[in-house]
Amino acid sequence: MLFSLRSAVLATVAASCLLVGCATSEKVQVVQPGDPNLSCNAIKGELARLDKAQADIDSKKGVTGTNVAAALLWLPGLAYTYYDAGEATRLISDRRSALTTIYNNKNCQ
Repeated sequence: MLFSLRSAVLATVAASCLLVGCATSEKVQVVQPGDPNLSCNAIKGELARLDKAQADIDSKKGVTGTNVAAALLWLPGLAYTYYDAGEATRLISDRRSALTTIYNNKNCQ
């Protein structure tokens, strides 16, 4: 009985470590307080920041050390990495759309 309890605890700890080890992407808030008050230059700066965040997300896809380890050791971790990247990409796209609308409404050049 003690051995099975110890094994269960060890398995739980190992699974937790693998889950924490999954590559996650930064999530952006689509609409942020103060967005309508941003200057044209501030909107351009925010759009550039979104480009950098998207590049970071793209770097977590494909053949990376984390993804290879996940594929070999824990396939759900790899699936989560791709799901998480897709969700982060969707939020960036929605934020870009919201900022572009504000940019156009201000007649920025």
